[in-house]
Amino acid sequence: MAKSTNLQRITYRLHAQREKLAPSILLRKNYLETTFLNQINSEKEAIQSHIQRLQPGARRVYLQHRLERLNARAGKKAVGL
Repeated sequence: MAKSTNLQRITYRLHAQREKLAPSILLRKNYLETTFLNQINSEKEAIQSHIQRLQPGARRVYLQHRLERLNARAGKKAVGL
C-alpha cells in the first residue's frame, strides 16, 4: 500500500509540473533546431567562399559535394520544423 501511495504522489507531482515544463522544453527544442540550421548555413557559406578561390581539381570537387550534402541536409531539417 505504501508503495502505491508514493507512486501516486510522484505521478501527481509530475503531472502538476508538466504545465511548467512543457513551454521550456518547446523553447529548448526550437533553440536547438535554430542553432543547428545556423551552423549548417555558416558552414555552407564558408565552403562556398573557399570553393570560389580554388582551381578546378579534386579538392574543389570534394567541397562542392560537401556543399550539396549540406544543402540536402538543411532542406530536410527545414521541412521538419
